[in-house]
Amino acid sequence: MTEEMHVQDKPLEKKSQSPLYQQLMTRLKNDILAGVYPSGARIPSEQLLCETYGVSRVTVRKAMLDLVQEGLLVRRQGKGTFVKERTPQKQNFSVITSCSTLIRSQDMTPSKKILFEGLVPCSAEIAQRLGLAEGDPVLEYTRVYFANGTPVIYGRSYFNASVLPGIERFNLQNQSIIALLKEKYDLEIHCSNRELRAVVSDDTTSSLLSTPNHFPLLQVTDLKTGTRQNQEIPIEYYTFLYVTERIRYSPEI
Repeated sequence: MTEEMHVQDKPLEKKSQSPLYQQLMTRLKNDILAGVYPSGARIPSEQLLCETYGVSRVTVRKAMLDLVQEGLLVRRQGKGTFVKERTPQKQNFSVITSCSTLIRSQDMTPSKKILFEGLVPCSAEIAQRLGLAEGDPVLEYTRVYFANGTPVIYGRSYFNASVLPGIERFNLQNQSIIALLKEKYDLEIHCSNRELRAVVSDDTTSSLLSTPNHFPLLQVTDLKTGTRQNQEIPIEYYTFLYVTERIRYSPEI
């Protein structure tokens, strides 16, 4: 679906319609969010970034300035540019799992297109994640989210059908999954094992997200569990791809 990428692995697309400074900003932003440059880490020097990407200092400075203004970087005179240190916050799962809420929080109108929704036999990887046997039924839910009509997030979820009987009968087009789990199955999400990674798009995701091929994306994978009668239950495993050039990802939202 995507290719894993460290920021130095792929050159900037000089023939792209996206300006070079914006491409560099997106690469650096995704690496920051993915933890390649952790909180408090020093960003490579302007000279090294110029040499790595074959761009001018003007391009590098513009990209860095935008990341400073976005609150991801901080400049320290005589020392360099660093990833802004953040205080960990407890996550509100009823909010952060809603892509529509994320889009609205950035003053854009959300919509989504469901690509697939139905029961499928789970693969070995999904079975391991959800504590199932390979081939057990899971609900696959694949969709694209739009902000003001522009695709910004691709998502694919797998729900543990063994603890969610009849979930395939619900229309998720206009349904809050969190509300559904609470109201119909007496489940609340209380645990999240989130991993972030900088990747690039392939032919399929480029088409779905209307980006050039090998476009930098932020991949977020998560295993969500909940409790029922004091028993912890794996509920959902998902992979989301964010076009961070178009939408700001924030774990606090």
